Amino acid sequence: MRFDAKKLDDISRPMSGMEIKELESRRDNWGWLAISERLALRIRRILRTEGMSQIELAQKMDVSPAQITKILSGKENLGIKTISKIEKALGHILVDIPSDDNKEYVGIAVNTSLKIHQPVKRINRSAFSSVVAHNILS
Repeated sequence: MRFDAKKLDDISRPMSGMEIKELESRRDNWGWLAISERLALRIRRILRTEGMSQIELAQKMDVSPAQITKILSGKENLGIKTISKIEKALGHILVDIPSDDNKEYVGIAVNTSLKIHQPVKRINRSAFSSVVAHNILS
């Protein structure tokens, strides 16, 4: 391996203004970016296990396939409305939000045979699992 002075100069040059802005943006937004990446991985896993394509997900959400690509990149700042639409289209809960007493959850139970999405409010986790299992198996 020979020494390459030009390569050393390239990597040791000061950062450009655009590179500095990108670095600051990543530093400022690392929290939601990490969550977005985890959500993207979970959605990809669900798509794979359900045998659903990105195009099918886009159709169920009534969005463009490009929007699904953005979501699955893990760099999209998703709002609650979008997360809810994804959960409804997938029939899976992506985010569990416990109530103040940490015993109750809000989610969506899906009856896959009828393709009906039913809101489920204020039930405990074991009851929620039973509702989902009942709806999926019936």
